Amino acid sequence: MPININGYNLSNESGLRLGASSTTIVGTYGILEPTLPGMAGSATAGGAYKVYPFPVNDVNLNTGSPWNLSTYRFTCPVAGIYYISYSGIVGDGDGSVGKAAYYAIIVNGGNWYFSYRDTLAIWELHHIEMQLKLSAGDWISWAMNTAPGPASATSGGAYQSNHNTCTIWLVG
Repeated sequence: MPININGYNLSNESGLRLGASSTTIVGTYGILEPTLPGMAGSATAGGAYKVYPFPVNDVNLNTGSPWNLSTYRFTCPVAGIYYISYSGIVGDGDGSVGKAAYYAIIVNGGNWYFSYRDTLAIWELHHIEMQLKLSAGDWISWAMNTAPGPASATSGGAYQSNHNTCTIWLVG
């Protein structure tokens, strides 16, 4: 039997060959083409440091099509544990004074979790990630330095020119 997570098979019934043998032993291991719903992409169009939803418009993986390029939302097709991550270059391009910024994971339109950074750097790497137990139909997006996540009066925030990676995956 294939390995299965919430109705999505992770393995196939390929087979294993030992040495030069022409005999194939059927096995249930190995991920050839993962079928778990997930997305990986980035915001590439530029724009304000403060934005909701974070406009992830360049999606190179959208397994099961849960990411909507119009609403910038991931809709969970099944209940389960989802891994959610944002990583990217943040700052204000100036660096002359400290800039505060918030980065939030938004679930169903409300702030679920956020991180904060305050720095004098022009640019620096910022990362936020977590796993959440979600229901089928729940949706996820990101907010950068604005509601429905926490907001800051300063101009620090996410640099939106392909200097970020956004991912969401069903993991259990």
